Amino acid sequence: MAGALHGLQGIFEVLFIIAIGFILSKKGWFEAKTSALLTKLVMKIALPLYMLCQLERDFTHDSLLSLAPDLLLPIVSILLAYAVGRMAAAALHIRKDRQGVFITCFFIANTIFIGLPVNLALFGTKSVPACMLYYMVNTTMFWTLGVYHIVNDSTGGKGNMPLFSIQTLKKVFSPPLLGFLAGLALIMANIRLPEFILVSFQYVGNLATPLSLMVIGIEMSGISLASVRWDRDIIGALIGRFIVCPVCVLVLLPFIPVTDMSAKVFAMQASMPAMTQMTVVAKAVGADVRYSTEVSFITVLLGIIVIPLYMFIVGG
Repeated sequence: MAGALHGLQGIFEVLFIIAIGFILSKKGWFEAKTSALLTKLVMKIALPLYMLCQLERDFTHDSLLSLAPDLLLPIVSILLAYAVGRMAAAALHIRKDRQGVFITCFFIANTIFIGLPVNLALFGTKSVPACMLYYMVNTTMFWTLGVYHIVNDSTGGKGNMPLFSIQTLKKVFSPPLLGFLAGLALIMANIRLPEFILVSFQYVGNLATPLSLMVIGIEMSGISLASVRWDRDIIGALIGRFIVCPVCVLVLLPFIPVTDMSAKVFAMQASMPAMTQMTVVAKAVGADVRYSTEVSFITVLLGIIVIPLYMFIVGG
């Protein structure tokens, strides 16, 4: 019981920060344009520095190469969940201007702010390398495939954007992805930034998660939970996030062998709530931010039930 409560600390932290944005918005501290301002700050400043700094802090050239044998499973499982998400979006006739967020829920998880505390509580510090490996693949997939589909939502479903075009590349190669790629390049070149630069980047980068959560809170302040329509758009996304994604890891285990620790950590990471930045990206590109906010918030609430269940199954 104590382990489950400790593992849920990430969920409680998320809800607390969302509540700050929600309450202050209700009190009139935040205007309508505040959410857009915070979104711009997160996307253009905080997240790029966070990405670069996180990689520099957590990986070295040798440690990155040593994790390579276990890299295939998260790549294939996430791509499998992505493929299932695309098929589900077509089969369920999800609205064209929501399909990007819907599909993203199937294959992208909150692997750091929630996933890392859960795995630390369940498996201890020996789980950190596998956590970071899944995080790296998850992040790369989000800022490429995920962002591409969310940007496509912003067209209002008037036609699919080509995957390879100047317009698409400009939107997908956003500042956060460029920061992530810069961090990878520095690691592979064995270049370590001076400590004072990393500390500065860390201070600013640490704003990314709380500000993203406050954006969700601000957006939630204009939405009544009673008004949420529990239709296939919502329920399908929840099934994708909490069932399809972890099942994709489990079905591949017999075919892609990894260490026992990596197998357990990957299964837990795949079962986490939706990625916080999904709503920020939807806000930034003009996609359906209401739908993204509803899905993000509901996955966090359901995480209180789902995460202990998966902790019991995987831990056992």
